[in-house]
Amino acid sequence: MGVFKGHHVNTINEKGRLSIPSRFRELLNESGADHFVVTKSVDPCLWVFTPEGWERLEKIASGLSTMDRLQMAFIRHVVGSAEDCPVDAQGRILIPMSLRSYAGLKKKCLIVGLINRIEIWNNDTYDVETSGAFEQLRNSREALAAFGL
Repeated sequence: MGVFKGHHVNTINEKGRLSIPSRFRELLNESGADHFVVTKSVDPCLWVFTPEGWERLEKIASGLSTMDRLQMAFIRHVVGSAEDCPVDAQGRILIPMSLRSYAGLKKKCLIVGLINRIEIWNNDTYDVETSGAFEQLRNSREALAAFGL
């Protein structure tokens, strides 16, 4: 299976339907699935997985401690908010209101492919959240070199 990559801007409609880029839908079809799993991210955006990718995350989450506060918070926040979102004939998914509200999705959404998952952002929020991170990245060439980049 290929990987999710690239940035796409699409509009979410008033009912919460968002068109998924065709290349991302092709990757879903390659996996033999007809829906994505959409959940809250640890950032103010949504994470979107193929069912296969979601199973990998669930496996990791099932090994976390329910006695550790941070791990339990992750399970509640990410796993507890996950929803199956079928792709309709027009290539759209219906994002539940609770998830749209969490990510502040209105009008323009940025859909970002990140190898094994997709992120869906409010376009303006993405710019604010990532501006500092990109500056830090530019100033961290030595650290990136240590990763083999």
